[in-house]
Amino acid sequence: MNGKGMRHKATSADVARLAGVSRATVSRCFSEADTVRKDTRDRVMQAARDLGYEPNQLARMLQTRTSDMVAVLTADFANPFQPALLEALTGGLAEMGKMPLLLKAELTPDAADDLVQVALAYRVAAVVVTVLPVSDLAIRRCVEAETPLILLNRVAEDSQAISICGDLQAGARRAADVLADGGHRRISMITGRAGHWTTRMRRGGFSHRLDEHGIDLLAQTSGDYSYSGGFQAALQIMEAFPQTDAIYACNDAMACGAMDALRSRLGRKVPDDVAVLGFDNVPVAGWEGYGLSTIHQPINRLIGNVCKLLETPDRGLSQAGMVMLEGCRFVQRGSTRPVPLQTGDIDGCAVPKKGTDI
Repeated sequence: MNGKGMRHKATSADVARLAGVSRATVSRCFSEADTVRKDTRDRVMQAARDLGYEPNQLARMLQTRTSDMVAVLTADFANPFQPALLEALTGGLAEMGKMPLLLKAELTPDAADDLVQVALAYRVAAVVVTVLPVSDLAIRRCVEAETPLILLNRVAEDSQAISICGDLQAGARRAADVLADGGHRRISMITGRAGHWTTRMRRGGFSHRLDEHGIDLLAQTSGDYSYSGGFQAALQIMEAFPQTDAIYACNDAMACGAMDALRSRLGRKVPDDVAVLGFDNVPVAGWEGYGLSTIHQPINRLIGNVCKLLETPDRGLSQAGMVMLEGCRFVQRGSTRPVPLQTGDIDGCAVPKKGTDI
């Protein structure tokens, strides 16, 4: 302890003396461990533990202008798909030795741009954005900083961002096939937020495919991607169009809200009176109380693509502007009439094998 009773904080010089190596070797043990002989590294790490030494990662980051951190920009945790997506993303980053820097904002037009500036100040290895809209200016700043910007679960067309997403339009078309094959002809839709790429894909793919089946969409109402929004939207649809025999909701949260409105408020049986089909396949969709038929988003494959990019020597910088789409699949449970499953469809009542991305 020093004269004021404070314990001396160990430095890299202290570790070097105890381990009998240079300070440069200590630094390499923490930043480039594979360049140091194992016996030397073990001796240094033991000395660090004995002294309670903790390296200043922020100082190293500023000196080298590099970081093992990956900024994750997000919003809207009320949508159950986001926690599931972020759990997989942060887990995947941790497995590859990256530290997620989670930055959350309200869902406003400029929120992502402000967070991008914060992320770049930390010299992050990459910026991953979900939900939030990103301006061309923010994307350009990332390019100038030689920091890849990855849009996860959405697409920015004609930009230098990398987009990794499920094929939402194809998934929505499959949803229309399911209801049409189930014999439904009086179909209504609960949509998400207007103007979002995700909403356009999930709504447009469904309505266009219904047109190809010769079925007119009976009604569509916004549910704002929330449970309460889906609950209220279902009530509005059934009041205005009580003949509705199927509801397609553009995400599972709204679908679950619609199911509860139909059953608890209106006394309708699902699927006997009104079938309900969702999108995303969040964990709650498989709960006994819902048994929601839905379109599955391949979260594990999406995260795998993110990690593969970050493992490349340039962290994906050479892939600027690339769009990667992964196929979505129908999961059949009890909220829709049974239909013949196609190749790739899933029997949602069967228990998947551990570790599989259904």
